[in-house]
Amino acid sequence: MKWKNLDAGAAYYYITATITEWMPLLERPSIREMVCRDIAEALKKCGGSLTAYVIMPNHLHLLVYLPEGVLHKFCKLWRGRSGRHIPQLLDRQEDVESLRVIAAHANGGCRYAAWKEQVRAIAIWSKHQVGVKIDYIHENPLRRGLVTQSADWPHSSCRFYEMGDAVEMEITPMEP
Repeated sequence: MKWKNLDAGAAYYYITATITEWMPLLERPSIREMVCRDIAEALKKCGGSLTAYVIMPNHLHLLVYLPEGVLHKFCKLWRGRSGRHIPQLLDRQEDVESLRVIAAHANGGCRYAAWKEQVRAIAIWSKHQVGVKIDYIHENPLRRGLVTQSADWPHSSCRFYEMGDAVEMEITPMEP
């Protein structure tokens, strides 16, 4: 059965997206930075904001606030743009093997499928659950054994919350 994202109106959404075949493409600075720009641009176009994130080598988690009726537009915008940009960057990097893998997963009119299937988005309603998701997102690199402290992972909003440091993407904390 295919996952169905339900737009629950104006809400926080916990979103997960995975690179095709779990390839570690997001550990490449050029690809990771481009994905961050595409997410930021999509949030701006949709009137949304980013509350928390983590970018792992092969997947990412976002906690975003989106106005009513824009969940599908937001997901389509950032995934569509980054789905076009990733193959372009791989081509420039002459990474023929990664291009071969994402080409093998393409369907329809697409030449490449950089992202595995569709994103998974779940509406989060309570402040308590928003806090639980922020903790889950920030602890992901720790659970994977990539760091010994969550704040040590450089591609996360954790340092913003724990130390007030600037991070890769603009964060809008949940209102109290």
